[in-house]
Amino acid sequence: VFETGKRGDTFADELPLPVTPELMARGRERFAIFCTPCHGAAGYGDGLVALRAKDLQEANWVPPASLHDPLVRARSVGQLFDTVRNGVRTMPAYARQMPREDSWAIVAFVRALQRSQHASLADVPAAERAALEAH
Repeated sequence: VFETGKRGDTFADELPLPVTPELMARGRERFAIFCTPCHGAAGYGDGLVALRAKDLQEANWVPPASLHDPLVRARSVGQLFDTVRNGVRTMPAYARQMPREDSWAIVAFVRALQRSQHASLADVPAAERAALEAH
C-alpha cells in the first residue's frame, strides 16, 4: 500500500503510516508548495495560478478541482495518493519530485482540510460543544 496506494488491484481506504503531528506538519508544508498554487490554501481550486489563468481567459486552461467536491471527497486515500504521484487529466505527476512519504503526508493533510471544511457540531468534543452552543 505504501508504494502504490493499492492493496492488490484496489485503492486502499486507510493510510499505510501513522498520522502524527509531524506527518501533518509535513503534509501542510508540502501541500503549500505543490498544491496551493492551483488548488488554493483551502483547497477550493482558487490558487494564484488558477486565478491568473481565469483572468487571462486561457482557452486551454482546465480549472483545478475543488478538493471539497463530493466526488473528490468520496475518493479513497489510495486514489488520492495515486493522483498526487501520477497526476490526473491536466494535473501533473509529482512522483519524481517527492518521496512517497511526502505524498502520503499530503493525502493526510488533504483529508484534514476536507474535514475542517465539512465539520459539524457533532465533531466537537462534548465538553467543548456546550460552550459553542452557549454562543
